[in-house]
Amino acid sequence: MKIVNIKLVLSALALIGFTSCTHDDAPNIGGDPGVGSSEDVLLVEKFATAPNFDGDIDEMWSKARPLLSAATVTSAGAKTVPLNKSSYGDLSLEPSELFEPYLGESYKYSLRGGYNGEYLYLLFEWEDESDSFDRESFYFDPATQTWKQQNKYANHKNDKFYEDKFGFMFPIKVNGQEPAGFKAGTCTVTCHSGLTGTTAGSKSTRHYMKNAGELADLWHWKRNRNVLSTSVDDGYCRDAEGKDGSADANGRKSDEGIKMYDDKPVFTDAVTGKTGPKWVKKGQSNYYWITAAELASGAAQTVTGVSDTGVLTLSDGSTIDPNADLVSYSKGFGKKRFPSIMINEGGAGNDFRSDTQVRAKHNGSGWQVEIKRKLNSGDPNDAVFVPGEEITFGLAIFNNAAIAHGMSNFKTMKIVK
Repeated sequence: MKIVNIKLVLSALALIGFTSCTHDDAPNIGGDPGVGSSEDVLLVEKFATAPNFDGDIDEMWSKARPLLSAATVTSAGAKTVPLNKSSYGDLSLEPSELFEPYLGESYKYSLRGGYNGEYLYLLFEWEDESDSFDRESFYFDPATQTWKQQNKYANHKNDKFYEDKFGFMFPIKVNGQEPAGFKAGTCTVTCHSGLTGTTAGSKSTRHYMKNAGELADLWHWKRNRNVLSTSVDDGYCRDAEGKDGSADANGRKSDEGIKMYDDKPVFTDAVTGKTGPKWVKKGQSNYYWITAAELASGAAQTVTGVSDTGVLTLSDGSTIDPNADLVSYSKGFGKKRFPSIMINEGGAGNDFRSDTQVRAKHNGSGWQVEIKRKLNSGDPNDAVFVPGEEITFGLAIFNNAAIAHGMSNFKTMKIVK
């Protein structure tokens, strides 16, 4: 029997800050009231049989005690440089607070766990009324006869053009030792702000480990970019490689494996100097990615030229003139705006970058996501989950956001032997 499309009904929870957490239980969700719940401990017990790994919610999940909490968007500090191309280097055109259009948003969630054989299983549900996938689409500006993209970083609440995402971070033991301070700080120990050397369009906050040799496992699921790989984009955090305090100190790395997407979508015409989208599907409306298979079959085309008036020449020799249908290519609402990514299956679970598999469904009121990974993947850049031990972790929820995320830290996974 399946329990599908479960609406998250959580009790009101106090906002969770960086430095505090409570142990108060919260009501259970869609399960046995006798199971109970916790706000900060994820109890992972052994399943008699593994759940069907399909994104639907098996009845067996109702017997797993949930961690019930909320991920809240808190202040990330003031911007020091403008981030959007549309600002042309003018910081005054953007909000002063880095997360301002999302500040104060809180996303209630439920997290359950279990293991069977060599695999860990998680069921992650969170409130979100919209399945967000309109990610930096290309539109046409008739005033300048130029192709532009929707802002990556929202300047206001009606300027959100990105995909839903989530992230988990776990410590990796190196020579039997966890990263210093991770148990007390979880994700926060990797986040460094106020970095020097930033320029317009770059970030002044980076993730990296403070001490050489330390590692943290980072699961990053991206609604659009991982739709074919059905996985998280598995990576890790390492030290700053000698660039501590600099905006160049990017310690986020990808696990070994095939990249699941190309998110460099801009084509530049060598003759006119005009830029535009790199990929299109002729005559199609309301689509938000191109697949490698579509390009190979001719169902989608690459752009080979952009004229002074914005006319696109395609790989099959045809053209698209946006001036003939300005409404369809308009900012914000044009149904023929072009996508910003090309996706593929990546390793599809057969390499370390895609070995944390995901089956995700949006049920109209929120996300229900099943996650599956080996307790020990064999990758030295992955955390190891050991029955009989506890491991601290933090998680983040991105609601139609590139970088603004609700954070939920100081959690503990207790794996019962």
